[in-house]
Amino acid sequence: MKKRIPRLLRIALKDWLEYHPYNREVSSDHFYIDLCNDLQHEILHTDVDDYLVGTDYKCLACVLACYFEDIISQTGLWTSFIDEHHKLYGKYLPFYDMACYERGDINLADIQFLIWHFTSHLTIQSHFIDPYSLVNAEIALVVYDLLNETSGQAPRNEDLKEALTLKPDANIETVKEHLDFCFFGCYFHHYYMTTLMEEGILDVKNRKGTQQDIDDRRVHILFNRVTPLLAQHSCEILAHWVSDAHPLYKNIKSFSKRKEGLYLCEEITATHLQMKHIASGKQINVKNPDWDFSLEAGKTIIRMGIVQWGDDWYAIGPAFPVTDLKSTKNIDKERSLFALVSSQLGIIKRQEECFLEVNQNKRILFLESKHETFLFIDRVWEIYHLKYGIDTIDRKLFDVHEITFNVDDDLENIVLFFNPHAGIEFYPNIAQYISMENNPYFDINTETDVENLILDERISTDFIRFLIENQMIEIEPISGSEGFHYVLTDCDFLLRYWKKERYLSEPVLFVE
Repeated sequence: MKKRIPRLLRIALKDWLEYHPYNREVSSDHFYIDLCNDLQHEILHTDVDDYLVGTDYKCLACVLACYFEDIISQTGLWTSFIDEHHKLYGKYLPFYDMACYERGDINLADIQFLIWHFTSHLTIQSHFIDPYSLVNAEIALVVYDLLNETSGQAPRNEDLKEALTLKPDANIETVKEHLDFCFFGCYFHHYYMTTLMEEGILDVKNRKGTQQDIDDRRVHILFNRVTPLLAQHSCEILAHWVSDAHPLYKNIKSFSKRKEGLYLCEEITATHLQMKHIASGKQINVKNPDWDFSLEAGKTIIRMGIVQWGDDWYAIGPAFPVTDLKSTKNIDKERSLFALVSSQLGIIKRQEECFLEVNQNKRILFLESKHETFLFIDRVWEIYHLKYGIDTIDRKLFDVHEITFNVDDDLENIVLFFNPHAGIEFYPNIAQYISMENNPYFDINTETDVENLILDERISTDFIRFLIENQMIEIEPISGSEGFHYVLTDCDFLLRYWKKERYLSEPVLFVE
């Protein structure tokens, strides 16, 4: 006899609608909500006490039911993800046996992967979830059997398919709504992105911010953050979903990041505002926005974020006039907001030349203390300024402590790595893992903590690849699994998954 599910855990319509692009009940909902509760019942009776608590059961059951609804209704959410994975890696999913995989059908590997993905972010601060976890495998089999049993009775959700269809003449506001669903509604991104937003709301409240600040944080996440799955921005997800046959495909895929800063309104026309980004002097034509405050050409300064859509720039998210420019902080940090990556990489290339000259043509260096680090960096900058005719007094001031030692680490060693895509990177207390001839801190008896190297967003993809390609770290089994070979075979997927925004290194300039 089935145990009764506590009322607190009963999945209701409002829970189900969190994963849908509409807020009304449709004809198929009753079936899928019942399925959610059946799935939750089965999961509650498996041994998952280590990491599922409270409403986690609800969320996981909804994710798995949404996957089923997606496949039955052929909405293309899941297939757009696996197709993109296939383009990148030649297989539909990482980790699992794909021999009997059927694209567009219910697959055990899909369910295993979704459970791994969901539970990984429940335990992000504690440990790495093994994709071959026996507990997860048990849940996956139970779910797979239940979905197969009910597949013959499952209704197609035509309302969902219609709501997800992007019309070919959609304007930017409609596209933004679809982008929002990609991040905050889609079942396999929902948990991570909403958790990220909840953390953002808490941060804003701790800073005594306003609802406008909360709204601004959501828009920032929407245009500037990525999901763990393939480290994709919302515009990339939507582009893959609508496919390259859609008239708006190119515009969607080429959405810029949101450029957040202070702008001076210089000229007002019937269709555009001529704006100047104050920190960089960049001149930009912005499509006339619908603001509830007046503008005065040559005088009004606005704090806002803008995105490029096609050939035009649009103000997206909260915007408000700034009356006292002197009281505004961190204007200097906006100077590179519109800088071309090519010009920044030119500076990085010159820095690299000086770094290699000081470090005997080696890209990596092992040091003992902050003091040694400061001395080395000063030698690099001294050569940089001598070579390129820049007075030391004119160089951009920086504080290595702020960017590297922002916690009171008990420093035993420091690794400096020159990343050709970003510049100098600093890593405390990991030299003992790195097998290299001139590394005095390497300890052959220290097991390499590959989990933390991969999990830590502060450690760049380029650095991890450098260590692996040069066989400087020993790959050990993860969490005792015999299937640990996936650390190498699916390494790039894992780096995308855990590095997220840092998967692709961006220039960090300490001299300009």
